[in-house]
Amino acid sequence: MRAPYPCGFIGDGLTRGVILALPRAHVCALLPAGLRLGDHNVTPAGTHPVIFQFHDFVNCQWSFPTWLQPMQFHEQTVGIPFTYLDAGGPYFFMPKLYLDDLWVQLNGRFWWGFDKEMAAVQRTTSRYAVNNLSGRRIVSLDWTTDGEDSYLPAARSPVFEPFRRLLDQTLISAFPAASPCFSLTDFDRNWNLGKVRPLRTVLDVDPAYMPGFSGGHFPAEGAAYEFSAPWWLSLPYSPGAFDMTGAAMEVS
Repeated sequence: MRAPYPCGFIGDGLTRGVILALPRAHVCALLPAGLRLGDHNVTPAGTHPVIFQFHDFVNCQWSFPTWLQPMQFHEQTVGIPFTYLDAGGPYFFMPKLYLDDLWVQLNGRFWWGFDKEMAAVQRTTSRYAVNNLSGRRIVSLDWTTDGEDSYLPAARSPVFEPFRRLLDQTLISAFPAASPCFSLTDFDRNWNLGKVRPLRTVLDVDPAYMPGFSGGHFPAEGAAYEFSAPWWLSLPYSPGAFDMTGAAMEVS
């Protein structure tokens, strides 16, 4: 799959995603200074959507020729859509990411400013568990499905469409977090080649997952999906610069 811009990162992904409706004040506490929550119509009044995602990434490589072999790794993220700067939005902010590849972790922190942390991932056909390097379980997802025949084309699933629009928001990162300088990144998926199916899930998050989040036990049905699609990740750029998302999403 060719990237729509000359310098970036490309690959294929299989993701399980769960939307939580958390108290707005609690979600505000997860944002760095200068970033604020905006209005939305996704979760009930007084709450804000927070998305936990559990990724299997394969065929990952730079979009220009290198001597590196394609990579595969696991990554677990938490994301907050509908975040805004005075200069614009909405953006998708990820306060924490866990993964099991050191090279990707170092590049993600240095180039993109993502708060990536090394972890150990245990994967089965119905469970995705993440332990920190001391061995403590920090987050897990268990799921059931209606079988392989429950997949639908991602670009033509009306039930998935609201979730897809959240994922299409431009990523925003802050580094350093204490006195942030913000940057934007386009994380575009080719939904025309994607597929999706609903999940019934149970999400467990330990209080040690990240500062400011108390954790919890979250059964879900109707707000959880498994989807796969090729993706492109641009190099970071400053807010107000040309946003390549619109052009990227037209590539098939």
